[in-house]
Amino acid sequence: MTEKAQDVQLTLKKQRFIEEHKVNEERFWSRIDQSAGEEACWPWSGARDDAGYGRFHIGRTSNSAMLAHRIAYALATGELPEAVCHHCDNPPCCNPAHLFGGTRAENNADMVLKGRHGLKGKPGRGAKGQSHGSAKLTDHQVTEIRTMYNAGGVSQRQLAATFNVCQRSIARIVTGKGWSHV
Repeated sequence: MTEKAQDVQLTLKKQRFIEEHKVNEERFWSRIDQSAGEEACWPWSGARDDAGYGRFHIGRTSNSAMLAHRIAYALATGELPEAVCHHCDNPPCCNPAHLFGGTRAENNADMVLKGRHGLKGKPGRGAKGQSHGSAKLTDHQVTEIRTMYNAGGVSQRQLAATFNVCQRSIARIVTGKGWSHV
């Protein structure tokens, strides 16, 4: 395929995308909470994937889903770049003012620069300690657990009950296998 033919195909693909979504545009925007104003994040209220990104069914038969923030960007700009990135780093946000287009390489570089990289694209997998979305303890509590355990007189099971976590979590903390950054 020549470079010129490829450009025409991409333009047609963008036009087709916009045409398909104009049919569903009202339904799409109805799933976005814009009540916080133009400057705030507009969270997606529909279905989300494991990483927290909104998913919206597209097409005449509604049998294929796309990331909601990509659709919001395409509807606002008329463009569908290779990747759509968030300035706000809020996966469910669909505010076009918070989005920018780029390549996958630029999206990955942005992710690494902002410390959001991790395993299998799961949110928080790169985060450690209390900044991890699933953390039940704070860094201060981990320090307190280690201090109490090292002082003696308190078992791992007692610490687990006190801090409302399992004994295995306490064992990982006191041996340094877990929360090693603290």
